[in-house]
Amino acid sequence: MGLLDKFQTHIQTDDTHKNEALRTRYFATSPNAVLTWLNEYIKTEGQTVRRIDSDRGELAFNGDGWDALATVVQVDGGRTAVDFTMNREQMLGPDLKQVVAAYYDALQNKFPLRAIGNQSVER
Repeated sequence: MGLLDKFQTHIQTDDTHKNEALRTRYFATSPNAVLTWLNEYIKTEGQTVRRIDSDRGELAFNGDGWDALATVVQVDGGRTAVDFTMNREQMLGPDLKQVVAAYYDALQNKFPLRAIGNQSVER
C-alpha cells in the first residue's frame, strides 16, 4: 500500500480488487442473518445505521467523518457475498481500508468464511 492510498476518499470492495483486503468476502449464512448482525454490531461500535433495506440487501451507515453502504447478497446455496462502499468527507481522516478490514474480521469471527474474492478458503 502506498502513501497515496491513505488519502483515498472513496473505496469499494469487489471480487477482483488488486488489494486482497478489499476483495468481496463470502460467508456461510443467509443475507438476513448478516444484515441483522451488522445492524447490531454497527451500533455497538458507536456508529449510526441510517437505513436497512432487506429486500435489496443494503445497509447504509456512518461513522465519524465517513459513510458506508454494505451490500449483502446470497449468491448460491449457503454463500452470502458482502461488499462495502465507503466515502470519507475530507482527504484526511480515518483509513477506510482499515474500517473495511475491521468489519470483515468481525464478520469472519461471527460467520464461517467461505471465500475471498474468487479464491475459496473452505477446508
